[in-house]
Amino acid sequence: MKSYIYKILFLDLPESKGHSAMSRINFYNGFNFYDPKNPDSGFKKIILTLFLLLTTLTIVNISCVSSKSSKADGIVTPVNLARLVMTDKAAQLEWTINYDEDFKEYRVYRSAKPNVSVNSDSKMIYKASERYKVTCGDSGLEPGTKYYYKILSYNDNNEYALSNEAWGETPLGPNVVQNGEITADTVWTTAMSPIVVKGDVTVKSGVKLTIDPGVTVRLSANDMQAGGGFVQKSEIIVKGTLKAEGSVDKPILFISNERYNTAGDWGGIRFESASGGSNNSLKYCKIMHSSIGIYIYKTNAVLENLQISHTLNYGIITEGSGSPIRYSQINDVGQSSADAAAIYSKSTPNPHIYNCVLGFTSGNGVFIESGMAVVDHNIIAECEGAGVVCQSESLDMIVNNAIFNNTAGIRNLGAVTTEFKPDFNNLYNMPGFDRSSIYYSGCTAGANSISAHPKYVNPDFKYPNNADFTLESVSPMKGTAQSGHDMGLDNPLNYGVKY
Repeated sequence: MKSYIYKILFLDLPESKGHSAMSRINFYNGFNFYDPKNPDSGFKKIILTLFLLLTTLTIVNISCVSSKSSKADGIVTPVNLARLVMTDKAAQLEWTINYDEDFKEYRVYRSAKPNVSVNSDSKMIYKASERYKVTCGDSGLEPGTKYYYKILSYNDNNEYALSNEAWGETPLGPNVVQNGEITADTVWTTAMSPIVVKGDVTVKSGVKLTIDPGVTVRLSANDMQAGGGFVQKSEIIVKGTLKAEGSVDKPILFISNERYNTAGDWGGIRFESASGGSNNSLKYCKIMHSSIGIYIYKTNAVLENLQISHTLNYGIITEGSGSPIRYSQINDVGQSSADAAAIYSKSTPNPHIYNCVLGFTSGNGVFIESGMAVVDHNIIAECEGAGVVCQSESLDMIVNNAIFNNTAGIRNLGAVTTEFKPDFNNLYNMPGFDRSSIYYSGCTAGANSISAHPKYVNPDFKYPNNADFTLESVSPMKGTAQSGHDMGLDNPLNYGVKY
């Protein structure tokens, strides 16, 4: 066959007819297939040549396609996540079919972060072993939130292939919009949530606003009333009574309504002098993206189990208010402002700050401008200023705290004194403004204070909600506070918003 093809391709004319090898080549190069003695011979050779060429190419092509389509053992064919539709609290997904002979199942994973994979950041929301079940739904999503999805195809050996990643953002959905004055007792319920505030909401004197557990309040970065402490930002101003008491499982959220939120988007929650005093309460609430988390002016409110973070200036300001601040986390405060503080007490009476984690501020942990304030059984850590700044009269009321990893420990802004001494505290690792150790400035430590590594199980001051502030058995703070209690948190399991 090979020789025959060769003869045809090179038109091997017999030499007996008077054709030399050179003449055959010239004859070929000139495409002179015409033979006057046999007019059909050249045409037949052309047709046969083309037929053989096409046959050869077809065989080669079939061989290549066959080799490419054969699937190696242990390789899973990925599917294509082709459709993702988001609603306010749900998503619908659809993907292509996996036709592998050893197909076992589909698994759908969701994450609030890009690069979905089988890890702790991703959650499996669906599993199906039927090849043709290629749709699923995802419910219980937060409105106005981005979610990322991938489909994993598994084979019988539990090997898998990842689909492409698709993401979608749930719309904010139909919201109840609030602004202006509340002139009669009002309840914001979970059926109304999320509630969008597009201007100052003012609770008038003698009126009570109740916010049920689990409600989300979104505050806009504009003020339709152009009033309050921030004329260009939405605020909640309480001249009557505010009762916002969430629970461990259903905290109340006060957050930005902006799609790309940032610290300082909205003003804050402001209690004013005509308000309901001890009837005001914020419990199990999370406050984020405000300029000031809470401002209490010449009135009182019970503040417990709060998580205040990502604020522009201050976590809590009290002015002429002895409000208790207990079991709370205040972190990520100041956003590069050296004047910031987790808690700023401007004038007497001052608050009682107990069992809180205050940390990761660009300023101070606690700033007491004047008068006495009780700072008892707290963790104050990783502040770019001092852990506590105060006048001398407050020094002996700073007790049982763990104060460490700040630029300075405790600073007295008044006259240097030896009469008042902070005692039963652990101050550790203070690099100082000039990188020299500043544990006490303008004051000295009491006899029962120590300086030692605290030895927590799993500390995290930027994200204290993820931390475990239980003391290790060998911690030097165990049993060394007043009355044989531990320094730092008196009850690590009873602080902040845990979710």
